[in-house]
Amino acid sequence: MTKKEDGTFNLSDKKVKFWTDEINSETADKKRDLERELEKKVDEGIDGEFQAMLKDLKLDKPFEIHKTSCKELEDFENQKDLKEQSLKDKKQETARNMIDLFNRQAKIHGWSTLYEGDVELEDIERHVLNICRDEVRKKLEKTEPEGKLLQKIDGQRKTMLRALNQPKLKFKEVDFNQAISKGFGAIGIEYKPIEITESEGTVN
Repeated sequence: MTKKEDGTFNLSDKKVKFWTDEINSETADKKRDLERELEKKVDEGIDGEFQAMLKDLKLDKPFEIHKTSCKELEDFENQKDLKEQSLKDKKQETARNMIDLFNRQAKIHGWSTLYEGDVELEDIERHVLNICRDEVRKKLEKTEPEGKLLQKIDGQRKTMLRALNQPKLKFKEVDFNQAISKGFGAIGIEYKPIEITESEGTVN
């Protein structure tokens, strides 16, 4: 701090910073106290002032009408939520009952069971429909010409492959072709003889 000829003083930069910080700190504390007191007084009188403002602006009646409509919507949405939850609970219950019943039957018939969390109708329907499709196919395989022929093909194929893989099995070329031709002919497949070259072990 330097004293001038006119009796005034020049503060150093360091002193200026010190007093600036001090002033800001003290005034900030005081301002916070005053702001809190003002907010308390605002809270104490806001309801009356708000109603008075609405009345002065002639908004008091429209405000009450709008308030009523908002309350009606809120009540409706609450009722809707309750109804929605009730329907969801019912959906869970009906799905669980159906799944339990189906799974008991599935164990008896050797079918794949439904997962307990599959409450969606399309999931349950798809699962049961696929099993129904398999069961219908099994019935048709036993009763329809196509099904019977499929079973015959499987049986004849197994017989032919089993014979073909017998140890010490020997065939002449003509005998082999005749045997294969008869085997295929039994299941409605036309067989065209092929040339067998024993020395090369290949089929042409």
